[in-house]
Amino acid sequence: MKRIYPLILGALVAAACSTPKYTASFNSYESHSAKMLGKDLKTPQHAPVHTTEIILASTSSTPLGISNAARLEPEGTKTYIQMTKTERKALRSHVRNEIRTYAKQQKSLRVESDQSIKGGMDNDLKLAAIFGAVGIVALIISGQVFYILGGIALLIGVVFFVKWLIRQ
Repeated sequence: MKRIYPLILGALVAAACSTPKYTASFNSYESHSAKMLGKDLKTPQHAPVHTTEIILASTSSTPLGISNAARLEPEGTKTYIQMTKTERKALRSHVRNEIRTYAKQQKSLRVESDQSIKGGMDNDLKLAAIFGAVGIVALIISGQVFYILGGIALLIGVVFFVKWLIRQ
């Protein structure tokens, strides 16, 4: 009898979850009120708005005064396709120089961070980590001998850690 109850419960859950009434359908949404009113849900209710005006947000209390997209670009600027061959060449050399200076800055920052890491961990800190890890593993293994060894290893690790902290 005890074996039948879990089987019956499992069958009920499987049957309840597989009924089409409760299955999820995220593909479409049909409003019952729209059906009752006779509205067609396939056609959009509002026409899309096409405008050249741009709305900008600002934290200041003065109005921005920009109303269409043509004012956003400064006058006299050209796209890359509109430039002449010499202008394109000058632009490419300028961009290349900017990329090189940026790369040099990033490389110098990387070298400074590598030098700070290169020193590595202090010897006392390494020993504290090693003895701490050995102590924790010995405590996890359990057993009377391992409890004693784990406690001793943790104490030695704490001593090395305090020694490292004092020097800092």
